[in-house]
Amino acid sequence: MKVLPASAVILCGLWAVAATPAFAQCAYDQSSPAPNEVVRDPQQPVTIDFTDEFELRDVRVVGAGNTVWATDWTRGPKDVRSTTFRITDALPPGKYLIEWNGYFRRHYHDDGGSIAFSVPAADGSIPEASPGVMPPKPAALPAGPNSPYRALLGAGGQTQDR
Repeated sequence: MKVLPASAVILCGLWAVAATPAFAQCAYDQSSPAPNEVVRDPQQPVTIDFTDEFELRDVRVVGAGNTVWATDWTRGPKDVRSTTFRITDALPPGKYLIEWNGYFRRHYHDDGGSIAFSVPAADGSIPEASPGVMPPKPAALPAGPNSPYRALLGAGGQTQDR
């Protein structure tokens, strides 16, 4: 068996690291409700904290059948580190997503995500699926066709350039 010189091993290692794709930085830090939390009081304030200043463009709460629930969220200053809002309608038992999107100016890319939570019935159970439950549509516009982050941002189908 032939042993490669140390310099060849180092060069192969550097090449492997350099050849790996770059992944988008995610602006999300933490939230209340936390991901997959069972929320017993859906009227409590919702908060989303970000890792850095972030241009938050849209926030919505989506439930069964892609129903968008009313909130008192309003777009604030251009860059925020957190946002707080309330869901203004009483949520029935079920599963929900808080969807958010915006522009991560520091890293020059769109960013967005969703935070799943559920509201239990009086007996503590959570309905598995309500009639007409469909995967929610993303709140963010998909990245342009030349974006290296399309797969990470969920841009599978039709795209719109800005």
